[in-house]
Amino acid sequence: MAWIALYTLFYLQFAPSWWLFLLLPIHFTMGPVHGVIINWFSHKIGYRNYEVEDTSTNYLPFDFLTIGEGYHNNHHAYGQRPNFGGIRWHEIDLTWWVIRALDSLGVWN
Repeated sequence: MAWIALYTLFYLQFAPSWWLFLLLPIHFTMGPVHGVIINWFSHKIGYRNYEVEDTSTNYLPFDFLTIGEGYHNNHHAYGQRPNFGGIRWHEIDLTWWVIRALDSLGVWN
């Protein structure tokens, strides 16, 4: 339940208009649902690039549905890497592209 408080505090701090608070129920459910999808599918079905000590897999060759989060085996093998995809030619991690774009704009500096 801590994420509910954190999302609410974030909205209180940054929401420029009252109607944006109507999005809070979506955010309250989006995180847990996303986590269940990733952790269930990515430990049940898919392919492996690396032999690791768990059951993690990459469940889609092109992971547009979870924007790169489905490259779970890659993440378990190299958890410190910000780019979960990119091991095979078809592994496109859209989140990595956003990170690179924001970096080129100087957002991280």
